[in-house]
Amino acid sequence: MKVSTSLTPGDQLPVLLERIERREKSERSRAVLYSLLPVALTVVLLGYTASSVRNAQKQVDALKTGATTYTTQIDTLKKNAETYKTQSQSLQGDTENYKNQVTELQAQLAEAQKALSEAVNLSRAVRTIDYVNAKELASHFPGNESLLLDVLDLRQRRIKWKLGGQSPQEGFDSPSFAMYILRQKRASGIEVRPESLSEASRSLYDKLPPTTQPRTGDLVFYPAGYAMFYFADPREGPFVLGMTPFGIAALKSDFAKPVGYRQVQWR
Repeated sequence: MKVSTSLTPGDQLPVLLERIERREKSERSRAVLYSLLPVALTVVLLGYTASSVRNAQKQVDALKTGATTYTTQIDTLKKNAETYKTQSQSLQGDTENYKNQVTELQAQLAEAQKALSEAVNLSRAVRTIDYVNAKELASHFPGNESLLLDVLDLRQRRIKWKLGGQSPQEGFDSPSFAMYILRQKRASGIEVRPESLSEASRSLYDKLPPTTQPRTGDLVFYPAGYAMFYFADPREGPFVLGMTPFGIAALKSDFAKPVGYRQVQWR
């Protein structure tokens, strides 16, 4: 006999309740899952964002450090540029100084060569004179016998040549030596203060009266600024005496063509 499997309404109720309960649990689980999913996604997004922010901050810090380094390097380069500029200006100044020194040395060399050439030329015209023949010669120079001996005394002291010099200690050039002698011997019309010796010596040619027939004690002016005292030696011919680049010397009067003669009145 076949057994009927159909349930009565009273038996079906528990089954329905159980199904409802299972469905509610499933719905609750699904609801919880659906509610937790956005939270999980939010947490993941927040974590990713935080990580990105941290990485970005590290990059910013690295860029700041790099920028600081570059700024320091730029400042260093600027300082170096200023230093190089200063050094360049200093080198330019040194170059100008060296150029000036070279120009000055070239001028001094040219002057030395000129003086050497003049000295060589003058040395050919040197007239030997000492105290023995000087005393004999002095007897022929009435009125200024001591001039020759006084100049030879200064030569004995080895007074040196110095351009623009104004004293025996410093030295003389040719005109200033002539002025010194004129002042020491108190020649007429020569009133010069010691401090103006150099200036006065440059105007000797204009101060003294001209003459075409020089006598002993007169001044003979030559090219290159020589001012020499004239001596009329009746035996060996006239000569001149004064300061030269190689010291006080006696020279033949025709060692160069005179510029002019000036008369000196000795007291």
